[in-house]
Amino acid sequence: MRNILVIVGSGNRHGNTNQLSDYFIKGASEAGHHVMKINLNYVIQGCKGCKACQKNNHHCVIQDQMQDIYPLFEKADTVVMASPLYFWSLSARLKSFIDRLYAISTNDEYPYKETILLMTAGSQEFYAFEQSVSFYRFFTEALGWKDLGMVLAGGCEESDESKSVIKDFMNQAYELGKKL
Repeated sequence: MRNILVIVGSGNRHGNTNQLSDYFIKGASEAGHHVMKINLNYVIQGCKGCKACQKNNHHCVIQDQMQDIYPLFEKADTVVMASPLYFWSLSARLKSFIDRLYAISTNDEYPYKETILLMTAGSQEFYAFEQSVSFYRFFTEALGWKDLGMVLAGGCEESDESKSVIKDFMNQAYELGKKL
């Protein structure tokens, strides 16, 4: 059994990214894994680069939602990062979460994690996710983490009344969770 932490970098609790992550969670839960979902819908400040955490026993001096997330991150075997595509990149919320992980590093080394990327976008263009995937691959490799897969759900629709992820992508997220 895995301890899975799903970090959703969307402020919309009923949006496409949450839908996609819920399907992943359903599959992972059915497979017997313990799953915790965190919505980054509160302000997480970006890293200030002050390096106080490196002098302060790996405790970030910024007091915000990250203080609650650090212990959950520590316990997780697998970290799922879910983000809407904003201007061909990860959301600022998710990027701030990633940046703030610096607090737990020791000599620029990080605890080993296995990771998954879930993303949603309105665009169906082949290049839509290129920058996000490139960054994800770079930072997971740089941190020594193992990528377990990704679901890149393009063509999501949204109106004032509803959100819609293409069913095939929801099934992919479900199956990815189930096969862990």
